[in-house]
Amino acid sequence: MYQGSIPEEDVERDAEYLGISPEQFIDIFLEKDEYGTGYFTKHKPCDFLQEDGTCKLGSCKPDSCKKYPYTDQPERLWSLLSVLETIEICPVAFEIFERLKKEYGFRGR
Repeated sequence: MYQGSIPEEDVERDAEYLGISPEQFIDIFLEKDEYGTGYFTKHKPCDFLQEDGTCKLGSCKPDSCKKYPYTDQPERLWSLLSVLETIEICPVAFEIFERLKKEYGFRGR
């Protein structure tokens, strides 16, 4: 399942946007990635994803989130598993998937 990621260089800006210190931001929301170059959110799909589908980080959200679900990058959608994981959490991807099912006459069993 998708997990939010925050580059190291975004931590200070994001913390400031939320009105907390960078140390608090890391402590509350993040854990280091395996390479030590950035962070992942502590929870999946993302600690910043709100009930209405918006991001707590507003315009500060990272590029990876701005581009999600990568519908403009077909090479990222080659795996059926990744498509299913994406439509599970992303309303835009779900809507695209539903429209494709109608257009191609998909029928369940």
